[in-house]
Amino acid sequence: ARLLLLIMGLGVGLYLLTELVERVDIFIGAGSDISLVFQYFGARLPGIVAQILPAVFLLATVITLCLMGSSRELTALHAGGISFFAIAGMLVFCGVFWGGVQFACAQFIGVQGSAYADQIWQEQVRKRDLSHRELENVWFKENGWTIAVDKLRADGRGRGVFAFHMPEGSTNIDILVQASSVKGGKQGWEFLEGESVYPETYTQKAFKKMPVPVYQVPELFFAAGTASIQQQPIWQLGETIQKLRSAGSNVEGLRTVWHEKIAYACSLMVMALLGAALVSWNSNIYIAVFFSLAGTFILYSLTIFGESLGQRGILPPMVAAWAPDALLAIFALSRLYITSIRR
Repeated sequence: ARLLLLIMGLGVGLYLLTELVERVDIFIGAGSDISLVFQYFGARLPGIVAQILPAVFLLATVITLCLMGSSRELTALHAGGISFFAIAGMLVFCGVFWGGVQFACAQFIGVQGSAYADQIWQEQVRKRDLSHRELENVWFKENGWTIAVDKLRADGRGRGVFAFHMPEGSTNIDILVQASSVKGGKQGWEFLEGESVYPETYTQKAFKKMPVPVYQVPELFFAAGTASIQQQPIWQLGETIQKLRSAGSNVEGLRTVWHEKIAYACSLMVMALLGAALVSWNSNIYIAVFFSLAGTFILYSLTIFGESLGQRGILPPMVAAWAPDALLAIFALSRLYITSIRR
């Protein structure tokens, strides 16, 4: 843990320093004070930790085992009947703990921090009012309602609404609605200043406010097709996938991302196996660190490649997300098995 936190501090420091150098001119040009800069990078910190933790864990594992090897502690363990499999098992147990830390940083603290940092960057640095973004010709389906909005803002307010409702299992429309405006959010949608028509009874009724059991989040329409929808926490992403699937959208890419969020946290257990396998082959700290960096690069490359194949539909989402972990785990377990047979 001491080595991991030390390497984590170095990694985070280099990451923040690089980003600060890239953005310092923009902060100065916007007249931002030092407290705003600290808020921005402080909000980014959990996401950065979640991103680099697998690589940091592998480096800490390899360095720890190499130091144990140089002090003959590994020799003492082997003489006492403790195999590399047992050592790897303890490291996997540590990987479970740090995997939980990674998952918490990525799906709880990191998501909120990234959203807050993006808000600071867009509104206080770039001077943009995100609440007044507007889309045209938005439509969606939920709970039997099909709703079309001429113009919809990110805060859920829209103009020019037409909607109809079809009961489940029926092909007949029981309500037609036309309204001048709408107000929507995750607490429900309301049609304002409009008229409802009931075809079965040939009646119509004017209204000032008409609540409907629709809970679509307006922000999703602005996020759809971009990276921001993939940055949602895993439970919210799951709900988004269900809603988009029910509306007829292709969600294979989002399903791949959903599985990757879990697979990336589990990769720390794979890194524990990989670290033990590398040191069982060569306990020279310089060689082991070099190959651990290569292993990290391979994991990241396979993850990106698998995500691309999953989003294109070439591989099933689960296979695309879990294949990198599975390949490295098979390699590490094979090496540990060979080592145990030799000993």
